[in-house]
Amino acid sequence: MDVTFVCSGEEAFKMEVGYFDTVQDVKEKLQSRRGWPAAATSLIHNGAVLDDDVDGGGSGIERHGVVEGSVIHVALLDGAQHQQPQNKRTEKRKRRGEAAPLPLRVTVVSRCGEGRMEVAVGARAAVSVLRAELERARGVGAPFPLPRDGAYFFIHGQSVMDESRSFEWHGVATGDEVVVFDGSVTRNPA
Repeated sequence: MDVTFVCSGEEAFKMEVGYFDTVQDVKEKLQSRRGWPAAATSLIHNGAVLDDDVDGGGSGIERHGVVEGSVIHVALLDGAQHQQPQNKRTEKRKRRGEAAPLPLRVTVVSRCGEGRMEVAVGARAAVSVLRAELERARGVGAPFPLPRDGAYFFIHGQSVMDESRSFEWHGVATGDEVVVFDGSVTRNPA
């Protein structure tokens, strides 16, 4: 389900949240996507602070009344900073006054079996990066079903994705779904 998150001094944004995600799961997703430390984050829905669900009860965020289209306010504890890696490219952008591009968080859905996985990719990265990430995840034992022979392709919206093109070129945005289909695609020669 898509939920809108609002934090003081930030632009509101939508993020996909699972019905069975715990409050801690949501905080960790926010940390991955926005750099907000999970331990220094409080989530507020309908005026109530959401408990961290650390008791292991297994109940998800829906028990707090969060449904599709809900708005959750995010409060950062004093001194909580965004955690952004520093490198030469980041330093150059800062000097030029440019904002660093945020990675796209896309949900990959497998039609080769039951499976969903959230993956971070660069907007200007080629779609082939997604294939490499899925293969890497399979190599470390992630339970995401892929054909063993590597014969699969990606669909975004209703279009087959050209793996040599970027996610930006395909119009992929954060929160979008990319679907993995078993098989291959043959293009007619021009």
